[in-house]
Amino acid sequence: MNKNGPILVIEDDIDDQRFIQSAYNKLNYTNELVFLDDGESAINHLIQMKEIPFLIICDLNMPKINGLELRARVHQNEAIRIKCVPYIIFSTTATKIFIDDAFTIGIQGYFKKPSVPAELVETLRTIIGYWKVSYAPGMYM
Repeated sequence: MNKNGPILVIEDDIDDQRFIQSAYNKLNYTNELVFLDDGESAINHLIQMKEIPFLIICDLNMPKINGLELRARVHQNEAIRIKCVPYIIFSTTATKIFIDDAFTIGIQGYFKKPSVPAELVETLRTIIGYWKVSYAPGMYM
C-alpha cells in the first residue's frame, strides 16, 4: 500500500464526482484524486499505472461492470492484486445482500454515500484516516 499514492474513485455519475471532489477539498490530505468513469477504464488504468494507488473507492451501481464485478476482476489479476490496494465500496445502495456479497469477495470496506455535504466530508475523513494509520502486506516497521 502506498499511503502517498493517488486515490482512485470509480464513479460514473459526474454530479457524484463533483460532490466527492468538493468534500475531499475540505480535508487536509495531499493524495491526488483520480476519477474513472467505469470499471473497464479502471482495470486498464490499474494495469498501466506506474505508481501504486493508495485506495480504490468504487461505486456499486455502474454500467458495463458494477463495483462487485470490478472487485472480482481486480482480485483475479495478479499484477493488480499484488499491489495490495484497499478496495472500498461507496454506494447509495446498502442492502444486506450487496453488503454480504461485497465482503464475500474480499472488499475492505462498504460505506453508504451521504447526501449531506458535511456528512460526506466526515465519511471520507473516516475512510482515508483509517487507511493512513493501517498496515498492509509490504509495509512493515
